[in-house]
Amino acid sequence: MKRVRKSAREPQELTDNRARFAHAPTMPTWDKFKKATPTMLTWDKFKKATRRREPVKSRLRDDQRGLCVYCESKLAPGNESVEHFIPRSAKHGDELAWSNLLLCCAGGERPALDDVSDLGAQNPDKTCGHAKGNNPEPILNPLEIPAFPRLFRFDSETGAIHPDIECCAVAGLDVALVEQTIQVLNLRATYLNRARQAVLDVLLRQSEADTDVPAFSLERSFRIAAEQIPATGQLPAFFTAIRWFLGQGAERHLRAVGFVG
Repeated sequence: MKRVRKSAREPQELTDNRARFAHAPTMPTWDKFKKATPTMLTWDKFKKATRRREPVKSRLRDDQRGLCVYCESKLAPGNESVEHFIPRSAKHGDELAWSNLLLCCAGGERPALDDVSDLGAQNPDKTCGHAKGNNPEPILNPLEIPAFPRLFRFDSETGAIHPDIECCAVAGLDVALVEQTIQVLNLRATYLNRARQAVLDVLLRQSEADTDVPAFSLERSFRIAAEQIPATGQLPAFFTAIRWFLGQGAERHLRAVGFVG
């Protein structure tokens, strides 16, 4: 999980919908916003409902730089869903609040992504927003965590994610909260571990490849970070794992490009 810098202005579709129901006896819901109700399910009205939802998802996808807000896998049509950080069942008034809307992967409820398809047609564990559900336990809010330092470390042998105790101390964050976030979102699910490990293995081979710069040196890791991590636009899947592996070279690159999330 990394910091997400959310667009200050909400999509116009949300603003228009709020104005439309400003004097309604009940608050508008996400379900009504995102799709036509059974009583109005004509093709034209279905297309209109889709046009309301897609710009919201597109903005979220851009804000998150193409990654699931929790596990950092690549978002893709058919493998993503809108996530309410404060569950809809807990606070109905925030169902359409821009600050409460995020975009996460399908979290094991749909077929696995191509890069982990060897695990079978269906991911074995629910993760991310689908694992979180209505869990009342507090977790880190991606909109509020710092861009520096990163809060997580990874097991290079298994790809498993853990709190980085030293970085959490620098950020003034309770390690127990970071660990609870991992557990609630099930970020150590087997298929996520294996996908991260595959990314780390590629980086290891790249670092050890014949080069005029010594493997694992600051200069080498900085060069790889500059190749792997663009200043703007979409980030590579499992960005924080890449950041951790490249260490100070990645931190130097991210500060050089003004990384804010």
